[in-house]
Amino acid sequence: MPSPTPSIVIIGAGLSGLACARILTKAGVPFTIHEASDAVGGRVRSDRVDGFTLDRGFQVMLPSYPEARRVLDYDGLNLRPLYRGSDVHYKHQTHRFADPLHHPIDALKNINDNFIPWRDKWHSLLLLKEVTSTYGIERRIEEMETEDYLQDFGFSESMIDRFFRPFFGGVFLEKDLRTSARMFLFLYSMFLRSGAALPAHGMQAIPDQLAVALPPGSLHLNSPVAAVSAGEVVLSNGQVIQAKHIVIATSEEVAHRLLPDLGEKLVPGRSTTCMYFSTDQKLPKEAILHLDGDGRGPVNNACVISNASPHLASAGQHLISTSIIGAPSSNELEGVVREQMIDWFGPGAREWKHLRTYQIRNAQPESRQLKLGLKSLNNVLAPGLYRCGDYVEDVSINGALLSGRHAAEAVLASLA
Repeated sequence: MPSPTPSIVIIGAGLSGLACARILTKAGVPFTIHEASDAVGGRVRSDRVDGFTLDRGFQVMLPSYPEARRVLDYDGLNLRPLYRGSDVHYKHQTHRFADPLHHPIDALKNINDNFIPWRDKWHSLLLLKEVTSTYGIERRIEEMETEDYLQDFGFSESMIDRFFRPFFGGVFLEKDLRTSARMFLFLYSMFLRSGAALPAHGMQAIPDQLAVALPPGSLHLNSPVAAVSAGEVVLSNGQVIQAKHIVIATSEEVAHRLLPDLGEKLVPGRSTTCMYFSTDQKLPKEAILHLDGDGRGPVNNACVISNASPHLASAGQHLISTSIIGAPSSNELEGVVREQMIDWFGPGAREWKHLRTYQIRNAQPESRQLKLGLKSLNNVLAPGLYRCGDYVEDVSINGALLSGRHAAEAVLASLA
């Protein structure tokens, strides 16, 4: 028998679903939200392992995200900043890239480093000026790939290969830099304004903060949905829920499974592998991003994230995150990663304790990375049927939150 529940059902308790629920809660509109897994967050999740907090894949928060500033309580998240720059490892040497506005002494120390030609240093300043007024996705610029934009802007191949490719390759989860230049400029602006940060107790704190404000009894965990049809949601346990308004707040892949007649081609998502290590050995003190300037990998970037927040590690221990683009399945991967970390951090890396490896397929949707187009995808699919997610807006925490708000506004407009 159909269950007597509120007439609005949200499927998925990732960031977009929680953002949608937040708006409905503030409007006093009853709803239920059904999440297939055992906790909220979707792709933004953390685990506790042997006293360490491990995010499921290396992730950072950009405090300048406009929608995140609107929605989240940053004081409650206790955001811990990362160093505004990076250490690039190239031919067994380390080169410091420091934001001259926030680390002027470090920038001056390395100003004569010929690792990057002078003309690229000049163009870097011009790029900072270019994005000063960028607060969102710029539709005014011509749609092109990021690599083409950087070349047209005047950057040399060495600058692109040694810095932009590993840095934004880690952001985009692809090193060809084929992602839209519009997305690149937006993210570059966000990094410029506030850098990157981590919640003191891990990325899980972000969805947990959104979930704590939900009305009692509205959130149902371990409640996967098997099918969706007009005005009806069928759970995997056979329970049928009548709903005048249904919001699909799942991943793009699950949305296509629930809505096979969507009429949009599903493109396989981008993958990443994150390997965590711990040690009590002495390590660099900065919470700085280490980059693979050689481009040989397998590790694209690494970070001693316990330097940002000691709460993430067991007492007296460091927590190191290493990130690989893609999902290699080699049994020798850990050994190869250790050899690369020995080159970056010294022979002590041979003794690091391996905590866990996360291999995350579909870590980012592909479809909205290549061309952002002139507008977002439609939140309203049919009367009473809505969707939200970063693949609908843009692939970022900001995009997920913004898409959830747009879906909620569409529901409220329909109710009105």
